Amino acid sequence: MSTHRSSICLAVVVLLSSAALSADRVRLRSGQSLEGTLVGADEEVVTVLLKNGRKAQFPVADVASLEFTPRRVEPPTPPPEPTRRPAPITVPAQTMLNVRLTQGIDVDATGAGTTFRALLDDPVMINGRVVIPRGAGVTLQAVNVQQSGKMKGSDKITLKANSLSYGGFSYEIVTTYVETKGKGEGKKTGRKVGGGIGLGAIVGGIAGGGEGAAIGAAVGGITGAVVASQGEEHLKLPAETRLQFQLVSAVTVRP
Repeated sequence: MSTHRSSICLAVVVLLSSAALSADRVRLRSGQSLEGTLVGADEEVVTVLLKNGRKAQFPVADVASLEFTPRRVEPPTPPPEPTRRPAPITVPAQTMLNVRLTQGIDVDATGAGTTFRALLDDPVMINGRVVIPRGAGVTLQAVNVQQSGKMKGSDKITLKANSLSYGGFSYEIVTTYVETKGKGEGKKTGRKVGGGIGLGAIVGGIAGGGEGAAIGAAVGGITGAVVASQGEEHLKLPAETRLQFQLVSAVTVRP
């Protein structure tokens, strides 16, 4: 093999092994110059992909030189910017939560510990910004249930809110209690308490809450903090009843 052919073959082997280079021009001994990309070579033939898309083969003996330039390497596409979630916000204690029942509650068919579904009826806002949206799910739980058929007096149920859920997250909360009473003795008591302190929270001892437990206010379809059923043989809270609770401790949420 001639020295020239050996040099061409060696150059081809080296350049083919480099992914960062491509042939720009093939110069033939005849003086002809062709632009293209080197795609293969052996001891006899150099194969070039011309700019017109056609492959051309040249005997190694006819090739005067191969001119290469660095191949342009496209920078990798940067990953998309991660979605920035708003920073968590702490909702302070004493914040009011107005909720609406999405199911009815029949006290005669309810026991302590039973949970009920409700929705937040008004958004919670801090500094003009919605931090808990209207429609957030609220889980209520019966803390104490008194059924007039088993005990002297009226039907009575005490509720608390256990959790909020929205945006794929759930948050445990601690709230004041809402106590509602049926007709009879409870009806009289309900009127007295409702008229004595008006709408709002009262402080007193309740079953399961101990002395000083806070009782929230029932609003909308129910009147007063401790309220009475009107015209029912036993206490029922229909769906769409609005109840008002108050946070006892702060809760940190994602707005």
